[in-house]
Amino acid sequence: MFEKAQMDTLPPARVLVFHVDDGKFCLHLDWVEAIYPRKEVSLHSLKAADGSSQAFLIHRGQPAWVLDLRRAFGLEAVVEVQPRPLFAVVRSGSALLAVQVDECVGVRDLDLSHCSPVPAAVLRDGGNPVGHLVELDEQVHVLLEPSRLLSAELRDALDPLLPDALAFRDRQQRLERLLPELRQRPSASNLKAYARLAKRNGQNRTAKAAQMVLKALEQAGGSDGALCAPLNNGTLLRDLLTLAAAGESGTVAISAPNQSGKLVFTGGRLVDALFGAERGKPAVKEVLALRDGTYEFHKEPTDGVVPRMQEATAWVLVEAIAQLTEERRVRHLREAQGL
Repeated sequence: MFEKAQMDTLPPARVLVFHVDDGKFCLHLDWVEAIYPRKEVSLHSLKAADGSSQAFLIHRGQPAWVLDLRRAFGLEAVVEVQPRPLFAVVRSGSALLAVQVDECVGVRDLDLSHCSPVPAAVLRDGGNPVGHLVELDEQVHVLLEPSRLLSAELRDALDPLLPDALAFRDRQQRLERLLPELRQRPSASNLKAYARLAKRNGQNRTAKAAQMVLKALEQAGGSDGALCAPLNNGTLLRDLLTLAAAGESGTVAISAPNQSGKLVFTGGRLVDALFGAERGKPAVKEVLALRDGTYEFHKEPTDGVVPRMQEATAWVLVEAIAQLTEERRVRHLREAQGL
């Protein structure tokens, strides 16, 4: 409750002003930790006890629950909740919330010494308003109270999910710690660990790609420099890893209907690829997608080749397979939708 005597002595408050639909809102900057464009964050999801999904993002190593203000105000049954372009990460008691925002207007000084804020109509437990109506930039805004954004019911639904969100964060951090070694010196043990952690964190396509490369790596044998086979017999992945393990230098010639290409190895590293109009990693992906044609390894010096790829061969293959799987998933989805 704002008292008149208190307001006369209050200095102007610094507030973040933002819009959601036609609503105009503001929050004290002390409670705002970050603004993230949606396209720059990875959203994750957990299943609640009632079967619903709760999205969250990781902010400075902590999970922040994605919240639409319509859900906070109990309006999701009236108006459909839509994804929004921005997230304002707000501290709400012990919880972090990623409030979905349409537009951030900027930071303003809010002077409460000459006007009395009016309690908003939305009340929380105990009859406390979720915010107060204030005049800012000659327009009425809702100055939100962060600790009251979550109703007791919504907080009770989110609190049991926190241990799972923290476990997800820990696995994600372990995945990130594995990446430098996977990019340079992948082994069967760290590929296996990566696949297991990725699967548990819902990264199923990456996990499957790592498992495929792990299986091929375990099948790879010695190389006498003579590799030649049809593309449809399922041995290309194994043979590429065999060349890598043997430290071979040379070119794998790809012959496919109407197109040709090559994969270039230097000292066991897949350093370049060409297929049709594609170069580098996109060309590797195209080659792995082939089912018709043949491949043949030619042992030869490749010291003068400028490398387009710097990572270890196994990791280049993991990334190419994961991307290929995702593109197939999107294509099948569009075909099912008749697009």
